[in-house]
Amino acid sequence: LSWVDAVGFSIWAIGFSLEAVADAQKARFRADARNRDTFIRSGLWSISRHPNYLFEIVLHVGLAIVTANGLPASERVLAAVAPAFTLFFLTCISGIPPLEKSAHKRWGHLPEYQTYVRDTGVLLPRVSSLMRFTQTGK
Repeated sequence: LSWVDAVGFSIWAIGFSLEAVADAQKARFRADARNRDTFIRSGLWSISRHPNYLFEIVLHVGLAIVTANGLPASERVLAAVAPAFTLFFLTCISGIPPLEKSAHKRWGHLPEYQTYVRDTGVLLPRVSSLMRFTQTGK
C-alpha cells in the first residue's frame, strides 16, 4: 500500500465510523419514548442536520482516493463518479430534500427548531456549531 492508499483508507474509516456513530445516536434517540415528538440535536446531530449523509459522502471520497490511485493517470477522474453521484443524490434528490421538507412541516413552528436550523448546517458543520460542540460536547 502507498501513502495515498493509507490516506484514502483512513478517510474511508473515519467516514464509516462517524456514519455509524450518527446512526446509533439517532436510533438511541428514537428508542426513547420521551423523544417521540421532537428532533435530535445532540451529538453529531448538533453540528450537522444530516451527519449520517455527510459521513456517507466522506467514506465514498476515501474509496475514490484509493480507487484513483490504482488507475492510470488518464482514468483517475472516473474515481470521482461515485462520490459525486452520492453527493448529488443525497443533497438534491432522495436524502436531504424530503427529510428537510418533512422536518419543517413537523417542527417548523417551534422556536427551538428554527434556532437549530439557523445555527446548524444542513450537511457541512458551521464554525459556530463546531465551536459549541468542542466546548460542550453536544
